Amino acid sequence: MLGIVFMIGYVVFPFDLIPDFLSFIGIVDDLMIAGIVVNWMVLLSPETLKKKHRLMR
Repeated sequence: MLGIVFMIGYVVFPFDLIPDFLSFIGIVDDLMIAGIVVNWMVLLSPETLKKKHRLMR
């Protein structure tokens, strides 16, 4: 739940590491943040859920 709040907060608040008007680089930093949060959510998920969706590493 906390990961979802972080992702929504990052989209809603105007704070941005690299402004989006800088073409490709501005969008890539947003995707990197979203990927890090999703990875963090997967790592914190219960083992049974990881097995069910085949997310074992």
